Amino acid sequence: MTQLAGFIEEGFSTVRDAVVETMDRLSVDFRPVLTQAVARYARRQIKLVETLLRRLLVLLAAELGPLAPVKPSTPDVPTGTGAAAGESKRSLFQLVPSLSAEGPGFDDLRAGAHPAAGPDTDAAPLLHRLGLLLQHLDNPVPLARRMARILNRVKDAGDPRPFMMPLQGLARVPHPVALLAQALPVRGNEVLRRWFDTS
Repeated sequence: MTQLAGFIEEGFSTVRDAVVETMDRLSVDFRPVLTQAVARYARRQIKLVETLLRRLLVLLAAELGPLAPVKPSTPDVPTGTGAAAGESKRSLFQLVPSLSAEGPGFDDLRAGAHPAAGPDTDAAPLLHRLGLLLQHLDNPVPLARRMARILNRVKDAGDPRPFMMPLQGLARVPHPVALLAQALPVRGNEVLRRWFDTS
């Protein structure tokens, strides 16, 4: 196992633990309606987990190596501007964030467009989304291959190399998750630099 492979494996384990911890907090009272504070916490955690998952998928895509040619299918890059743009109807996970009007590529691989936190405090939709994330974390290879195809399309189009920005607001995040969030931009930008190197 390479050093990068070990980091990726530990990263997926850390993110999975964060999802399980969030699910436990939501379901501790078995109430269908959450307090606004808990609902806000869950949405923050989901946004963070999705960002970390995308970044881990970039690393895993590089670790899997070159892809065999595949038949054209539904584009992975979102074309709409709504919250559901670019999401698979099956998985409801937006693999690539909505592209900004300022430039092409991955929009710095930031978290995708999500509805603003509102008064909705139903537990079921949040638990459902967390459950889908667990499914992806248990079998990330298909998403990693999709990510590889997206990166190859961005490269072939001559678009600028994506860049992972450091995450902010990690003061209240559990220590293992914060360490992962801080390490991912370093590892990820090195992987992207090699991926887009044309020399």
